[in-house]
Amino acid sequence: MKKTLLLTTALIGNLLILGSVQAQTTITGELKMAYKSVEGLSSGARSSSGFTSERQINIASKGKLNNGLDYAAGFSLEQDGDETTTAIDGREGNYFNIISGNTTVTVGMDHILNGDYAIVPRAGAPMNEEIGVYGTATVRTSGAVAGLQYSQSLGDNNEEMGIGIIQTIPSVGRLAVNYVPRSDDKASTADTAVPVSVGVPAYSIFFVGDLGVKGLQVALEQAGTNKNGTEVSDEKVKAFGASYTMGDFSFGAERQKFTDVSNSETKTTEFGLTYKINNNASAGVGTIKTESKLASGAPIANDEEIKYLQIGYNLGGYSTQLSVIDTENVGHVAVADGKAYVLKFATKF
Repeated sequence: MKKTLLLTTALIGNLLILGSVQAQTTITGELKMAYKSVEGLSSGARSSSGFTSERQINIASKGKLNNGLDYAAGFSLEQDGDETTTAIDGREGNYFNIISGNTTVTVGMDHILNGDYAIVPRAGAPMNEEIGVYGTATVRTSGAVAGLQYSQSLGDNNEEMGIGIIQTIPSVGRLAVNYVPRSDDKASTADTAVPVSVGVPAYSIFFVGDLGVKGLQVALEQAGTNKNGTEVSDEKVKAFGASYTMGDFSFGAERQKFTDVSNSETKTTEFGLTYKINNNASAGVGTIKTESKLASGAPIANDEEIKYLQIGYNLGGYSTQLSVIDTENVGHVAVADGKAYVLKFATKF
């Protein structure tokens, strides 16, 4: 649904600020459900299966300020799983934007361009959404690893409150620079309280664009979080990737290198290929390989490998997706091999 609001005054506390501004407010949403089945992962392990769900409501407003600049603001409310036990996540896509031509100044979280951008072409969602922690919580600190090590957004700090600039460069792409004063600041303190944030500064630089070449997409990222007084290393991520569309085929690759606070490393390489069957259907295959090193530089044995096949179909009001996923050495454990099957339905409104 859409609502248009005509705002003639704004009341802040006891101050009445006079002015005339027209704002357009939209309310949109998304509902996703999936049936997932996982086999294997350890010797003799039984299969796990069942339904998953996610619901999200987005509220956005845009208009002009009385000084002639454009503005945009918004937030999202997300809920995963059972509504009787799962709280609403209000830390989704909170932002205030001031816009002048090709330049946007933003204050917010989970909104600015970041490494969660899908540069590798797929016919469905990334594997960390499809199989998540894969039966055990992901651990990646001080050289200790457990659970699925691959994550498309590994090392990003965009889910903390930051101040950023997004610059559109015509015929080239978009560049985003984000600064996070406190890495633990998720704006989760009540508005009547004074926050006590002890986190350290963090930053991210992200570029995505076609460089003026039709069919090409390039993504570059560098991000980091300063170490505290007890940590050995700054947390760092560097990533680069590219995709190219030629007719009904799209293919691409991405390399991501993450260094944790102990100076341990995780390096992930993904390749993907999709084919547009018709205007409503597409199919894709891909491979992901994750290698890790201890703080000493010694490699961790048993590289984690994922192979996937995805088929997507648009039914108009609904979209459907089938993923068949084969994994080896999850969390670098030699016997942690398994298969996963995901049938997902989604709709937007």
